[in-house]
Amino acid sequence: MTRSTNAAIKTAKNSPEDLRERISNAAYFLSENRGFEGDCQLHDWLEAEAKIHHIYGKPM
Repeated sequence: MTRSTNAAIKTAKNSPEDLRERISNAAYFLSENRGFEGDCQLHDWLEAEAKIHHIYGKPM
């Protein structure tokens, strides 16, 4: 693969849409692990967002 192809693949994997989907999935699993108890959707989202951004970086 060429350098530009590698860059395009990396960008596609970290598109804002892909990161949002990963955050959404992570927030769901955090809530599921709590047994869906309490009103913690915002907390779950923010925790998931921090974890995903730490792993994948923030979108450009």
